[in-house]
Amino acid sequence: MLNQTLPEKIAAMLAERIVDGRYPPGSRLVEAGLSKEFGSSHGPVRDALRLLQSAGLVTILPYRGAVVSDVSVREIRELYQVRAALVGLRARWIAEDPQRGELLARVAEPVAQLQKLAARDAEAYTRTALLVNRSFTESLSNRWLRATLASLMLQTSRYTRIALSSAEHRRYSARQWQALFKAIRAGDGERAEKIAATLSQATRDEAIRSLEKSPAKTAARRKKAAA
Repeated sequence: MLNQTLPEKIAAMLAERIVDGRYPPGSRLVEAGLSKEFGSSHGPVRDALRLLQSAGLVTILPYRGAVVSDVSVREIRELYQVRAALVGLRARWIAEDPQRGELLARVAEPVAQLQKLAARDAEAYTRTALLVNRSFTESLSNRWLRATLASLMLQTSRYTRIALSSAEHRRYSARQWQALFKAIRAGDGERAEKIAATLSQATRDEAIRSLEKSPAKTAARRKKAAA
């Protein structure tokens, strides 16, 4: 695990709550209350909220403070267009790394678990998939790509969770992770890059489908049509 500053640790804990729905869109994140909870002065909490704003998870409003941002189809399209390219590059570099054996040994069991979890446990599947994803990113020696992907993971985790609420997509995702693992183990950088990018794009498409089918989205479209 990479070393984290106190604001980064607080941001990570708050991001987890946003991603798993404990802080739904529109929730206020009150600086004073969070400072008390985390046993911190206001400064680190304020910096953590700014990190979450940079990640698109919160919006800091005048006179209201930090509010959890709404989910957005437009944001999904923009974020995943970049993410697909970068996770593809990550997979290629890992596959072509002579030292990849250590990473593969670490993620072999979680990747194998994904197939078992796909049909029965969306929450455990999501946690495990995010863990494998994080392990891949933290194995990179390129600091720029590592930091960029860590930021993108923070931004896209909510949408990944939405996509993985579908059992069909979880089964597809598990198959793709298995294929990616095999391609990396074989040192096939080109195939690994293609699989990783395709999985990211499929997650994007499933998240958009889920949002478009949500009752709130349907109601908004009807209201717009009636206006």
